[in-house]
Amino acid sequence: MRVLIADIAPGEASSGRALVGSAGMSACPFCRMTMRSTFIGGLSREECGGCGSVWFEGEALVKVMGGSVSDALLRRAKGQPGICKGCHAKLQYVPSCPDCGAHAPTCPRCGHGPLPVVEALGVAVEVCSDCAGVALDPGELRQLQRAAEAYRNEPLDVRPRLRLGVTPGCAACRRNVKPKYGFVWEEKLYCGSCAPEGSVPFSDDLSKAEPSAGYFAQHDSGYTAASGTDATGSALMWLFSRVFGR
Repeated sequence: MRVLIADIAPGEASSGRALVGSAGMSACPFCRMTMRSTFIGGLSREECGGCGSVWFEGEALVKVMGGSVSDALLRRAKGQPGICKGCHAKLQYVPSCPDCGAHAPTCPRCGHGPLPVVEALGVAVEVCSDCAGVALDPGELRQLQRAAEAYRNEPLDVRPRLRLGVTPGCAACRRNVKPKYGFVWEEKLYCGSCAPEGSVPFSDDLSKAEPSAGYFAQHDSGYTAASGTDATGSALMWLFSRVFGR
């Protein structure tokens, strides 16, 4: 079921209520204006004609990225708060921001809101923890492009990797941790007490990476992109495969 523009009565755009129908065009997760469906390079998405945001259906992402990556993304999103687009306050279990009254980001497919925010390699994205859809506003799209450009020359192995500082320590509690006794998550080292769900025990292989074979190719925009897709979709799949892939 989708949140539909046709079903939103005057004044309801700011109320944050999830309105669901069975046919018609979807409403933008952020501004609730009409989105239009596009299909570029094998990955379908919807684009907002008002604020420029994009929405990727969870089913489409699973087909391209695989179920294991999507499952890891969902686990990361569970319990995370949403972020108000008006004042950037954290939102949880509320249809609108209690500080500024702005409508909480809401899933256009199942009406779940507020959408949890997941951050990976400096890129924030809204993820529906029910249907696995992903939304990005224009600012997040710019973050995504910058991240792809920053990492374009690094080996793109989807195995976890580790970046150590001068003194190895837990990224959460800051206690000194010998790498061989630590756990790795998003290229950071954690102690056993602080290790996030999905982290893996450190091994020497985590500091070595080899290019993935066949999946990645050079895109005309200058950053590494998956073959056969548009620039935004390519960068999004690259990000999730880089962070959540195994």
